[in-house]
Amino acid sequence: MRYRWFVREEDRTDEFGNPVSRAVHDEALQPKKTGYARGELLAIVIVAFILLYEWVTDDGPLIMICVSFLVHEMRPLAPLFFGEHGKAVSNAMRGFSIALFVGALVWTFL
Repeated sequence: MRYRWFVREEDRTDEFGNPVSRAVHDEALQPKKTGYARGELLAIVIVAFILLYEWVTDDGPLIMICVSFLVHEMRPLAPLFFGEHGKAVSNAMRGFSIALFVGALVWTFL
């Protein structure tokens, strides 16, 4: 037999049994993530400098890897520029960056 007070207690705990507040389930109280995190911005800047250096030294595969990473990181901006088609463009950018990365790896080992 199940008692009501146990059911209510289960609703207030997470998967590990720790008590959680009602604010966890309220989406209006959760801050929305906007923009890039500090680590992502730092990675974009570092890859941009690596891309410029490799452009000067003419290392093709590493240039393609850097471009692949930059295209992958620019995906969240696609909905801002393309509106209702932004999700499709974002998915196309993801596929292009993966294909570019795999192509750069194949080019490296040829």
